Amino acid sequence: MAKTAAHRKQIADLIASLGAKVTFHESDPGTTGAGLIATTPASGTTTWAAATDNGTESQVQGSAVPLLVPAGKTVSHYGIWNGSTFLRGEQLDSSIIVNGSGPVSVDVTPKFTFD
Repeated sequence: MAKTAAHRKQIADLIASLGAKVTFHESDPGTTGAGLIATTPASGTTTWAAATDNGTESQVQGSAVPLLVPAGKTVSHYGIWNGSTFLRGEQLDSSIIVNGSGPVSVDVTPKFTFD
């Protein structure tokens, strides 16, 4: 069914507003936040911008969240939380593989798309 751009943007903004805590995951977090990577700090907070619409879907993008990922870990997903309540997981555009020694600072810029 068709949706107006205004409606798509309102829904995307609403969903984004429900949580701003971001965590890194080494697998699909499912509905529980599984595969959480122990990072330093344990999570970060994003600030969501207003949704934009391209004529078929609306997207909300958050600010970059830096976290230190331990060596030997692969980040494939990030999680969105409201406090201690897991809301959803999103797959990264491409996985981040941390080889070598020590933790590496990695920025993730979360986004949500609604069509």
